[in-house]
Parts: sequence; structure tokens; C-alpha cells
Amino acid sequence: MADAIASGGKGTHSRGQAAPWLLGLEALARDESLSDRKNVGGKAARLAWLRRHGFLVPETWVVPQRAFVAALRELSPACEPRSLLRAASGRAVYARAAEARQEMLSAKLPAHLEDELEELWARHGASAPWGFAVRSSATCEDGALVSMAGLAESVLGVRGAPALADAVRRVWASIASGRALGYLATHGVRDVGMAVVLQPIVRATSAGVMFTRKHAGPRERIVNAGFGLGSPVVDGVTTPDMLRISEDGQVLESTIARKLRAAVVGDGGVMEVAVDNPDAPALTKERIDELASVARRLEAIEDVPWDVEFACEGERVWIVQARHVTGRGYPEGGEATTVWSSCNVGEALPGVATPFTWSVAGDYSESGFRKAFGTLGCSVPKHARLVGNVHGRFYLNLTEFMRIAAQVPWLDPRTLVELGGGSGGDELASQVGEVSHKGFYARLPLTATRLLREQLRLDDHVSKFEQEAEHSFRLHNALDLAILPDEGVARKIRDVQALLERTGDVMLTCASSALGTHIILKGVLSRVEPDGAERLAHDLTRGIRDLESARPAIGVMRIVDLARRDPEARAVLVQEGATVSSIPDGPAKRALVSFLDLYGDRAVREAELSTPRWKEDPRPVLAMIRVSLRGQARDVEPQLARAKSEAHAEMQRLVPRLKFAEQTLVRHLITRAQKAARRREQMRTQVTRVLGMLRDVALDADRRLLRLVPELASDWAALRASGSPLSATHTVFFLTVDEVVNALRSSRTDLAPLVRARRAEYMRDQARPDPPATFIGTPPSVQLPPAGGDVMKGTGASSGVVEGQARVLLSASQMSDLQPGEILVVHTTDVGWTPLFCIAAGVVTELGGPLSHAAVVARELGVPSVVNVDAVTRAIKTGDRLRLDGDRGIVERLPPKP
Repeated sequence: MADAIASGGKGTHSRGQAAPWLLGLEALARDESLSDRKNVGGKAARLAWLRRHGFLVPETWVVPQRAFVAALRELSPACEPRSLLRAASGRAVYARAAEARQEMLSAKLPAHLEDELEELWARHGASAPWGFAVRSSATCEDGALVSMAGLAESVLGVRGAPALADAVRRVWASIASGRALGYLATHGVRDVGMAVVLQPIVRATSAGVMFTRKHAGPRERIVNAGFGLGSPVVDGVTTPDMLRISEDGQVLESTIARKLRAAVVGDGGVMEVAVDNPDAPALTKERIDELASVARRLEAIEDVPWDVEFACEGERVWIVQARHVTGRGYPEGGEATTVWSSCNVGEALPGVATPFTWSVAGDYSESGFRKAFGTLGCSVPKHARLVGNVHGRFYLNLTEFMRIAAQVPWLDPRTLVELGGGSGGDELASQVGEVSHKGFYARLPLTATRLLREQLRLDDHVSKFEQEAEHSFRLHNALDLAILPDEGVARKIRDVQALLERTGDVMLTCASSALGTHIILKGVLSRVEPDGAERLAHDLTRGIRDLESARPAIGVMRIVDLARRDPEARAVLVQEGATVSSIPDGPAKRALVSFLDLYGDRAVREAELSTPRWKEDPRPVLAMIRVSLRGQARDVEPQLARAKSEAHAEMQRLVPRLKFAEQTLVRHLITRAQKAARRREQMRTQVTRVLGMLRDVALDADRRLLRLVPELASDWAALRASGSPLSATHTVFFLTVDEVVNALRSSRTDLAPLVRARRAEYMRDQARPDPPATFIGTPPSVQLPPAGGDVMKGTGASSGVVEGQARVLLSASQMSDLQPGEILVVHTTDVGWTPLFCIAAGVVTELGGPLSHAAVVARELGVPSVVNVDAVTRAIKTGDRLRLDGDRGIVERLPPKP
């Protein structure tokens, strides 16, 4: 055994075993039958292939999949992957997988494997100061159809034989994930084995990932790189340098990120250290040339696109993993040509959603879209998937969406995509092709009658619903949930879900009215302003007044105004650690308390039910007040009045170009568009209040579940004691709403394994980079350099031109970094961000459309805004000088002032 570990050969075991468990890379490279995918899995087989062809690969050992099979023989039959995959399509898959995962984590290793791991560490531990990386190598992995990237677990910085053994178990157990099993079953996998790769971690000064692409013209490579370990780059938890290089290594385009931290391995595992020169490129010209050489050699052997993970140590570039790009599967419900977009849903709920939110919002969105199409007279295929899960994020299946919408003869897919803030409209138009309108025309009389009746009754319908909703809110606020039995709380959850569905139906009607009126207005205006009809329609409908979504911004500015007149209150509010209770009594404090009473159900990312509301955690509100007190914030009331007068002036300029009948029609459409927008924002607020109710009940259910299941309580206590990021998310949000209701009704006590598995899956999704806002087929494995250089194109959402310094905020926790007069650059905004619009000189976002809630507020407040600017948070750095043109939808980076 010792000889085998030292030399990488087959050898014989000292206790009579025919061959050791651990297989060295040299042996695998020499013997192709030994490195067969069925024996060592796809990842290990590829590493052996790389070594066989002379590539620089770190020393590697593999625990073959037969060890996994041997360990499973000692566990219950329910742990067999074949059995788990058969259950993958059922509702019980997550519970089954969680139980299997717990068994695997405590599995006994096959005889003598622990001895070999001890020998491995004894011989090679001293030469691995950063420890080992322990990764999965599934027998189905990185094949023609299936990649386990992001689904199976990797463990870094493993030191000592016992830790190596635990890491092997963790990798084995990662196959027992509801998401992984569902993915594999969707791609036709009926059985799977799990080998494990062990590599000493390269002490990398820089690392990253390279993606080779084939074009009709010259070949090129996309490289993402950062300082230290490559895992933060590969997982997307840091902003890397992004390079586009030619076949011979010439840099065609580059974006050098500000890399403040580098990942290294310390005594406690992977940690971050400060970088001396954060603006320096991660890769030298010599390392770029070496990567180009690696790409050429790979393509000369197998002429396909490659995904290569690399690590630079001194003068050497190590290849730690390589796979064909074709090994990445499609999101469920999609195929190679499917266009996916997060632009509409991603604005409402950006980032990874918890299982509880997925179970509520996923069904809510899917049924809402189906109802909307049904109202328009469209036929929706029974098995169509309109909403998909891409790395835990919400995405719309635009291809399916537009195939259905195309049944309406005058509905252009490109228009819908543009209004939603997406791209790919031309691709969708070509995909849709010829769609039969016979069914639509056959249903048109009934459809038109129903739509007309809905619109005529809409005011009365909204008014009656708001009365009903207000009654429900009063009853909810008066109810002490603690006095209810568990069954009563379960019933309360269902009652709130039913209210959410009714609220959503009314909001959908209002949103459809707003969208339809805008499209008609834009169509009328296009006769006199063919190229600027969209901008003109937005400018004419400003000055809505009493816009519900603008009220939080107005409320914050009122508190700021009162604090300016109260020196004692201001002295407290400008402090970082200010709390509501620390503010002295007076008008400013009373206004803040009133604000939290009125808008306490709001928050940044308020559609995620695990997000604390402002009434629970007012720190974001206090941060916005603190920022506003630094300078002279925008006076809101004059801005609102100016928006109305500017809209009136725009109409006066337009009148001479319109015929008399057109003037009447345009004025009527403007009035209807403003009214529809006002109603839509009212109903969005109602949805937010209902979501707040649902969170209240979920938190009460959480307390009951912790009492019911002691294991859940001990896990929660351990997370809080460790300071884990997961401790900020209550246990209940790692269950679906049906699981919570059933647990309360049946006193189910076997939830701990399920919650642990969901937490692990959630963290893996969190570690992955946000896919592009729009992509075709499958998201790319690397982040592409933003196109356009210093001039970036988006969609103008609010008119005006402004210059100023950029402030890039990657999360709501950075709100207090904004300085008055800076241009706010963020991934996306919802209503929770809008109070900052009164402080910023302009707003730029990656997601969002011209009819989004935040865009409407920006126009009312007169804040120049450009949305849907691809990768702008990566292209722009804080401190860059920008010119923002909200009329043309352009963001330009200016040279620094001398």
C-alpha cells in the first residue's frame, strides 16, 4: 500500500487485499482501463487523460466508485442511488434524499480505506501546507449530457486522515440531494456511482477558469481570474478580472476588477486575506501566453469548447480540472435553443430563493402567468414550464412564453421583451415563426367581452378588494398566534395563501391594464415619433401623484427634514449604531415610528420571505436616513410637481403634430395609463402586506417546529454559535409551505435531515455566480467581459443627463456607503431601494424594464435612470466618473479629472 501511494502504482495491500483503494494519477494515466469513467468517474478520468497527454496536473489520488458501492452495502437499501433516482420525480424526493444523506455522512468506510488515508497523509501531508482538496467524480459526470458542476460538494483545506475520511463521506453524501437527483433523472440517468478525487491544494498566487469558444471566425478564449485560490472565481463569490484573448494570447478585451481580498488556506480552513495591490491584474502576460498554449493543445487533441480550471504557482500554470462545455445540462423545461431570462422576475426576487419562498412564489408565478394568458384568449399547453429554477434563481422560459403570446396576432414578442427589460427579442421572433391564430379568433368574442367587462368594473373591483384586504390585515394584527393550536397555525397559513392568490389575481388585472394601455399609447405616438415613441410615452405619463411605490421615499425624506430641524435627533441619526429607541422623543422619532407602522412590511428584496421586514429590522431605513443627512437631499414635493409640469409641457409640444382625433385619444390614453399605473402600484403594496402576514405566520411555525423537533433546535443553536451566514435564515424557510403545514398537522419529527440537506444545497447555490440576465440553452461557465468598453447601452427608464462619480453597491448592507450626488450602480432595485433615489444623482441597474416599479418611481422623482445595462456592476468601479443619459439609455465612463 505504501508503495502504491508513493508511486501511484497499483500495488497490493499489506493485509492481502488484491489492490489498494487509493489509485494514483500515474497509474491511471498509464492504464486506460483503470481510468475508465465507470471506475473513477468523469472528473478523475479527465485528469488522467490530461496527465497522459503531458499537461501539468497536480498529484492526484482517487477513491474509486467501488468504495462508494462497498460503503452503501452497509446502509439501508433506500440509500442506493438507483432507488433515490426512481423517487426523483415524486414529492417525497427531498425527504428521502435527506434521510439517505444523513446515513451516508455516518457511513463506515470500507475495510482498510481509512488506513490508506492515514498513509497518504503521513507521506504527503508535509508537502501539502494548504491541505487537500476533496472533490466529486461521479460516473455520469462531465459526459455528453450531464455535468455535476455546482450540484456535488467539494471540500477544501482538508488536513489529517480523519478529516480526509469525513470529506470523502461528505462528497458521497452530496449525491443525495433533491436538486441533484431531479437534475440527473431529468437527463435520463437511472444509476450513478461516486468516486472521489484527492489533490494537494496548489499554493496559487492567482487562479481562475478559462472557457474556449469556437466561432466561424478566429478562435478566442474567455478568462476569469483572481488572486489566491480559484474557488471564489469559479463559484462566483468574487468579481474577477475578465479577459477575452485571441488564439495566440493577445488580449482583445479586458476588465480588471478591484480585488480587495484573496482566498488562501489558513489554520481554520479557507480564509480571506487583504491584497496589497487590489487593482493589479491577476495574470501576467507570461501566464496569459501559457493559458493560450494550453487551449491550443487541448483543441488540437479534441476540437470542442473547453472549460478549464487553472492555478498559477510561480512560473507554473497547473490544470486542476478540465471538461467539455457540452457537459452542462439545460434547466428543467428547456433545451438547447430555449431563451431564459430573469429580467422580469429577477427584479422582484433577485438571487437565490429559499425553499419556502420557491414553494409559494413559484406556484404563484406559474399560475399567474397561465391566468394572464387565459384572460387574453391564449391556449396554454398543459405541460408547459413558464418559470424555471436556474442555480436556485427564478428565470422565465421566454421561448415558451412567447410561443403562447404569439397566438395574439398584434403582440410582437420583441415589444414584450423590451418592456420587461430583457434581450433576445430577435432570437425569440425567429423561434416563434408561424403560429396559428385560429383558436384566438374563435375565442375573441368571448375574450373581448370578458376583458371589456373586467376593465369597466376594475375600479369597483379594486375598491372592494382593498376593503376585504384591510379587514384581513386588521384581524391578523389583532390575533395572537401563540394562542392557536398547531392545526390552527397550519390553517392560518392556508388562509393567507388564499388571500395572496386573490391579491395576485387583482394585481395581475391591474398590471395587464397598465401594459395594454402603454402599448396602445406607444403605437399611437409612433406615427409622429417613430424612433422615440417609447421615451415619449414615459415622459407623457409622468406626474401620476399619490403613487404608492413613491411613498416610502417621500416618508424617509420627511423624517430627514424633521431631523435637520432637531439637533439632538440628528446627532443620534448620523451615528452608525443608531436605533429607534436611542432617538430622543420629538417630531423626527414620531415620524420614524409612524413610517415603520405604515411601511414596516417593506424591505429590500421583499419578495423573499426569509428577508426581515423594516418593522423587524429598521437598520436599512436608518442607513438611508444617515446617508441623506450627509448632504442636501433632493426636495421631493417640488420634484413631484415638476414631473407633472414637464409632462404637461411635453404634451403641449406634441399637440401641433397630432390630428384633432389623435389629440383626444392621446389625452385619454395618458389618463388611463396614469390611473392603471397607480392601481398597479397600489396592488403591489397589497401583495407586500400579504407576504408580511405570511412571514409572521411562518416565524410562529418556526418556533413550534424547533420545539417539536429537538434536532432542529440544536442545529439552529450551533449555527448561531458558529456565526454561520445561515444563522440569519430561520429553519422554517428551508422547508416548503406544504411540508410546514403537514408537519404542524401530523407532529412530524423527522425534518432535521431534510433541513440540513436543503441548507447545504442553498449554500452551494449561493456560491455560484448569478447567470446572465438572458441566456440561450444553458448559462455560460464564465463571466464574459462587458461589451462596449467605456460606452454601455441599456434602456432609458427616466429622462435626463447627469455626470458624477459612481457608487457600486452589491448588497443592501452597503447602502450607507452612498454619498449624496453620486450615481448609484446596482444589480437591480425594488421599492426598498427607492428612498436612495432622493439622494443619488442618477441610477443604473443591470436588471429592470421601463415599466418596472423602480423605473416608475425614478420618473416621478425626476432621477435620470438607465436600466438593463449588462454586467455594469462588473464593468464600473466605485469612483469612476460617469455620464448617464436617461434619454438614450447610455452610460459612459469618462476620463478622470486632471
